[in-house]
Amino acid sequence: MKGRPQLMAVFAVLLTVLPLISLLKGRAPEKPGQPSGDGKVLILLDPGAPTELSMRDYIIGAVAAQMPGDFSPEALKAQAVLAHTYALRRRIEEQKDPTPELCGADLSSDTSLYQAYFTPEQIRSLYGSETESILKKLGAAADYALTRSLTFEGKPIIAAFHAVSPGRTESARDVWGENIPYLVSVESPGDEKEPSCSSEVSFTENELAGKLRASFPELPDKYEHSPAEIVSRTEAGSVSEAEIFGEMRVSGVELAAALGLESAHFELSESDGEYVFKVLGRGHLVGMSQLGAERMAKGGKLCEEILGHYFPGAGLENSETVV
Repeated sequence: MKGRPQLMAVFAVLLTVLPLISLLKGRAPEKPGQPSGDGKVLILLDPGAPTELSMRDYIIGAVAAQMPGDFSPEALKAQAVLAHTYALRRRIEEQKDPTPELCGADLSSDTSLYQAYFTPEQIRSLYGSETESILKKLGAAADYALTRSLTFEGKPIIAAFHAVSPGRTESARDVWGENIPYLVSVESPGDEKEPSCSSEVSFTENELAGKLRASFPELPDKYEHSPAEIVSRTEAGSVSEAEIFGEMRVSGVELAAALGLESAHFELSESDGEYVFKVLGRGHLVGMSQLGAERMAKGGKLCEEILGHYFPGAGLENSETVV
């Protein structure tokens, strides 16, 4: 099995820019929908016909793709509940407003649009000789989650999560412009001390200008101002707005994506024509911090307490109330 740093690197790639289409589509229907209670998930693994999975198998594959399997049982349970909640919400949304590209499926394994899922073959490739013991842990988490989901006002919540925060999560309002009551900024103390929380990227002025033009082709060929300057920050400290070339304002999320930064929580400095971005956190920073959940679990917190901390106001319900 790969070591913890290697595993976190695998999952960080999948979590850095969690696709918004699968989170915010159908955010506020007039009436809460109700998914069918057949316990199945239809997933588009390849172009063509959807593949039918049991909900248990889907949860196992989703958690395997989203969190290291050697995390503590209570953290894995929390991730499993989010996977179940996500599947229930996706099923409601596709029944209400089908996505033509899904060909009748509830979701897809395309991580540019939907949350990640690993097939059994991918799990074995990742964990090798440790696969059976990892599957046993994931199966236990899935069994717990099968009868539980997170809801708000009778509907499965937007199950947002990220790899690690800078010590405080972001609100959906500040990151996505959506005021979602249970996706607010909360403390995640200790995240900032995690080795994987910090990263640094540097560019020469020409490199920085080239990357910015590649993402924002409307920028001028010549410029007189700094290629990038921070204009404002969110309450939790991420860059809310930045100015590039003195010509255009973009969100911190847009700038981070253009430059391949791990998150929009960064400091920018310039010296002798070199621009240095010191970044904290990995992902969009909304919802549950996975390393925060793991730290809470190691500290004796239960799954219910972890989810209650990161999703204040949401309720952990028996899934029979929403299925």
